[in-house]
Amino acid sequence: MKKRFLEDQTLFRQVVITIFVIVLISLGIQDFYLDIQSSERLIDNLSVSWSIPLAGLILLGVLGFLWAMLNIWVPGKVAKINLVAIHVRKKLGLSRWLIVAVLAIFPAVILLYSPVGFKLVGTNFRLAFFLVNVIVMTFFATWDSEKLFRWSSFVISIISVGSVFVFAKEFLSVIDYPLSLTWSEGNRIWDYSMLYGRRLYDYPIDKRIEAFIDPVRQSLWGLPFLFSEVTITQVRFWSALVITIPNILFGWMVLRPLAGYKKQWFWIGIWVFLFLYQGPIYSPLVLSAILIASVPRKPIWIAIPLIYLAGYYAQLSRITWMVAPAAWAAMVALLDIPKSDDKKLSLREWLKTLLFGMTGFLGGFGIERGWRKLSRYFERISEVQSNNGVSELSGISEISPEVSDALNQTNNILTDQPLLWERLWPNPTYGIGIVFGLLLATVPIILLLIYLIKNRTWKLNLWQQLGAGLILIVFLGIGIVVSVKIGGGGNLHNLDMFLVSLAFAAALAWKNGGKEFLARLEEKPMGVKTLVFALVLIPAFTPMVGATPQELPLDKHVQYSLGLIELETEHAISEGGEVLFIDQRQLLTFGNIQAPLVPEYEKKLLMDRALANDSAYFAEFYEDLANHRFSLIITDVQRIRYTDGEEDWAAENDAWVRWVTEPIFCYYDDKYSQDDTNIYVFVPREDVEECSFLD
Repeated sequence: MKKRFLEDQTLFRQVVITIFVIVLISLGIQDFYLDIQSSERLIDNLSVSWSIPLAGLILLGVLGFLWAMLNIWVPGKVAKINLVAIHVRKKLGLSRWLIVAVLAIFPAVILLYSPVGFKLVGTNFRLAFFLVNVIVMTFFATWDSEKLFRWSSFVISIISVGSVFVFAKEFLSVIDYPLSLTWSEGNRIWDYSMLYGRRLYDYPIDKRIEAFIDPVRQSLWGLPFLFSEVTITQVRFWSALVITIPNILFGWMVLRPLAGYKKQWFWIGIWVFLFLYQGPIYSPLVLSAILIASVPRKPIWIAIPLIYLAGYYAQLSRITWMVAPAAWAAMVALLDIPKSDDKKLSLREWLKTLLFGMTGFLGGFGIERGWRKLSRYFERISEVQSNNGVSELSGISEISPEVSDALNQTNNILTDQPLLWERLWPNPTYGIGIVFGLLLATVPIILLLIYLIKNRTWKLNLWQQLGAGLILIVFLGIGIVVSVKIGGGGNLHNLDMFLVSLAFAAALAWKNGGKEFLARLEEKPMGVKTLVFALVLIPAFTPMVGATPQELPLDKHVQYSLGLIELETEHAISEGGEVLFIDQRQLLTFGNIQAPLVPEYEKKLLMDRALANDSAYFAEFYEDLANHRFSLIITDVQRIRYTDGEEDWAAENDAWVRWVTEPIFCYYDDKYSQDDTNIYVFVPREDVEECSFLD
């Protein structure tokens, strides 16, 4: 009976794997055919140096498919071939690690730094390409001379290829191209320069410049501007470091290297980096998480200031983050308790959890006078809300200014802009939608954590499970609401607190039983191995979907646009006029264009106010346009075209056209337009009698 059961299991596994491989290969071939068909000059654009490796990989994939099928169904027929392959690998010695290194970077080179990346864009083809590359890499990375393949090597290979790809993708933008690489990149650089680089601008020193960015990101990303001579390449290099390095440090910090498990610690730390990149998560929140991650190794008199600092730092950057460090600190105190059974938590453990949570809470709210102010806040909040007076909180003496400001900002975040609930589901802005994207990113780790708890690998009592579950549910709800706010929903970054909380839970599970579980992965059932496979595959492969090489305009077009802007700016200034850079403000930052700074009406701020339908803000803007205050306006491509929800970022486009594009075209003429470089230059119109935006 047992033998029959095992035989049935084996047959089921063979059928499932075969179906998966056949479907993937078939879809990959279909993608490849469609890509070739839609790009007739693909072969013409490929040099020999690129076409030979690609052809070799395709051939290797076909041979690998045949070899895999033989191993699944008639392993005895290929046993001798396998022994020969193992023998060859052994003979290669240390040189096989050179092959492993080449395969680790190969997908990044092919998809990000060669013409292939523009042409072969099908997701299924890329997945098949990725898996073939990883399987070959796994063969050479398997250190056991008696085995063809090890699951641990397979997992590490996936993580390696994925992490290399993410780094290559982020550092792809480290170039000296003078114009903005994305919709807001150039103006973001201008924002970053305000704190340390005020000297770079022609603007009265006694006047304040308001940059549309929080002080934490400004101080972090703006560090290169402390140096007198800084280039746009250096700023972009620093930005790539800020986006990547903190996530890896967090992964290693939250796990902690334990004796006997340092290799596992290293690779799981990199997996945490890939997991968070699915957001992606902004670095200031990750830095706050790093402070919390360091708490378990510190005595209480050091832990408390670190938790307070994490809360304070988080809320300085984004008001919605103010409770996150408190929740993480409480989670660490509640779950990081080695247990051999379901015994209740001691009073000391409960007090530590409460102390950690309240310390982070006080840091996040920035309450100056402690519990007295906090208690008065709770007494008054219901009365204030009943009078619909959230906006009146600043006038209540019992509540500290910090709490009042926090509540006002939180209320504005949730109410001053529309919520687009349709973005929860597949839509033009985010293909698979928030719900399915989130399920894809998090279901594997959630299922694994549940499995570890259910089979008693990670021993948690009911209160610990409820505490962790409550934190996750609250952050999930906040993240979903913020994600559907207009201007969001293009990825999972607004679910940042939820994703970081899952990373904390995974790290605590690893420390308290999970490390031994993973050390015996080879012995686990195929279902568990499949779950671990999905756990590493999804965050490693997702960055490859849609990734292409950097595509820039022709240099002659760039130089022409810059030269024209320079001439028009000089002429406008010589006539005593003002030049407004709605976009491309980095040209002033790095001296490409010399002109006095006009800080008002920056692109991102205009968009924010357009999304909020802020007529009071735009009244002043329209008055300046009507009075032709600006002799020249520099912005990106402008078109009066409403999408009516049929395109990506449709609601955002329509708000911008209504509040910004139409008024500009009414009061100004586009003297120069270049779609290739994304530059439009506007000058005042003579006939503006029909403009009615001031009515």
